[in-house]
Amino acid sequence: MPSQFVPTADESRIGLLDVARGIAVLGILLMNVTGFGLPYAYDDPTIWGAESHIDFTVWRIMSLFVEGTQRGLFTMLFGASALLFLERHAARTPGARPTSLYFRRLLWLIVFGLINGYLLLWSGDVLFYYGIAGLILFVFRKLAPRRLLLLAAAFMILQTLISVSEWQDFREMQALAQAASARQAEGLPMTDGDQEALDAFNALLSEFRPPRENLEAHVAKVRQSYASAFAALSGDTRYMQSEFFFRHGLVECLGMMLFGMALLKLGVLAGTRSTRVYLAMMVIGYVIGLSVNLSELRQIESEQFSPEVLLRTFTTYDLGRIPMTVGHLGLIALLHRARWFSGASRVLASVGQMALTNYLSQSLFCLFIFTGAGLAWYGQLARHELYYVALAIWIVQLVWSPLWLHHFRYGPMEWLWRSLTHWRRQPLRRAAPLPSQVSAST
Repeated sequence: MPSQFVPTADESRIGLLDVARGIAVLGILLMNVTGFGLPYAYDDPTIWGAESHIDFTVWRIMSLFVEGTQRGLFTMLFGASALLFLERHAARTPGARPTSLYFRRLLWLIVFGLINGYLLLWSGDVLFYYGIAGLILFVFRKLAPRRLLLLAAAFMILQTLISVSEWQDFREMQALAQAASARQAEGLPMTDGDQEALDAFNALLSEFRPPRENLEAHVAKVRQSYASAFAALSGDTRYMQSEFFFRHGLVECLGMMLFGMALLKLGVLAGTRSTRVYLAMMVIGYVIGLSVNLSELRQIESEQFSPEVLLRTFTTYDLGRIPMTVGHLGLIALLHRARWFSGASRVLASVGQMALTNYLSQSLFCLFIFTGAGLAWYGQLARHELYYVALAIWIVQLVWSPLWLHHFRYGPMEWLWRSLTHWRRQPLRRAAPLPSQVSAST
């Protein structure tokens, strides 16, 4: 997302990138809203907010079609737009090296990520991730598409291997705990380390399914006030921007960013490939992705969301998520080419041109709606009811983005980011048309 917020002259923008970005910034809220509104129920709807059949239906739909794909699309677009910035945007600025501007804008992006995580209280922020990963991405900017694809595949495989390692660690911990429990049940003396094994395994299980009283206390803190919500949620942000980022986030980001750079160089993200290519992306991506996702869904439900099955399905997570993301991209490209979709494309492109503003405003809206800083609805809605909130935010952003860009060159946050990057105030209002242009148009 972030680097794809690069503002450019209207005539030099790539329409497919803007439309895809607009769809992604709206689509990512479909998954994020569960994190904003429910306590630790992102992967497991039975923890909180599943009160009826419709809640499980919503979870199934999101798991099959949306989970991980909008983040994947954002990350691909980041890689493509970072490359565009270096090759085209920053090079137009006299007196400044493109590399200097590139690194400066990423450092400011990291600041925005910290603000989103700690001020707006969104632990799932990706701006921080993209800012740091983007610094590394610079090294690969001149590689040929083939090498970019090979590197992307290597990072994706590494991410899967990390998940396999975590699954194996769980199985070893589970075996030790089961052996200790069996000795305890038979009245045999416990060996050294048995109690530690039981305590460690029980602690791990409680991370997947916290005790109800702990969840209720957490919900009460988030709803009480902004200060208590900060105390309850800032630890999640700290974990996500440190341990989780270096274990999972960085590798995932680099893999998808490099993939996006390759797709741009191959003309896929530039929108210049044939309709047959985009149709093949959609069909093959959906066949593979839906097959894997459906298999995971059946396993999870049959084993009742146990920690064991969740960790096991994480080992095939990317095998479903990445093809689904490619399928979505193929579908978006085909829609963008369809004449009947042109009106929607213009609106979605406006949302995409203001993606940084819209992404951060989603956090601001949800801060007010769910925490003690506003309505305090955290933990109060059923899972399906969260999507009424998402729909309301969508409507606001679909309406205000084209209206804003009718009068201004950039979204408010894009303008601020651009001004900070260049370290001088950038023009914001659109210039009035010259009299000759007005007469020509009439």
